[in-house]
Amino acid sequence: MTRPATLLRLGDHHVTLSGGGVEAVIGVGVQDILRHCFHHHPPTAVEIERAIDLVEDALSASGLAHGARGELAVAGPLPLAALGLTGGIVRLSRDAVEERFERLAAAAIGQPGAAAGMTLDAPGAAALLILRECLHHLGYEGVRCAHA
Repeated sequence: MTRPATLLRLGDHHVTLSGGGVEAVIGVGVQDILRHCFHHHPPTAVEIERAIDLVEDALSASGLAHGARGELAVAGPLPLAALGLTGGIVRLSRDAVEERFERLAAAAIGQPGAAAGMTLDAPGAAALLILRECLHHLGYEGVRCAHA
């Protein structure tokens, strides 16, 4: 049986998860990462680690435990672009999101060409990091366009 998707709404100062048996607000958003963590583009490795800590703390404070969950459904130009869910691609596995994040992390340590083909500005990098952490720490299998 397929689990219903959980809708993720990505805001400036919070993330809202609703549906699929989950109703929660996570107290961190894109602008929080930009303000407190990301001061370079691409962000440095230290800035990425700081942002991961910020998101992990917010996830922990939300009280949501890791569990077997279906997919996250996302809408809006920022998260869709951050994930590369454009041009007919409507779904990514957790591993595919992790691979995309690893490319950002490689660019952060100066690996030439690591982010080739990725069009991530600072807000996009923050959105990708938040989405990756939600998948990773809450047990979602992947992410899809909310309209798919």
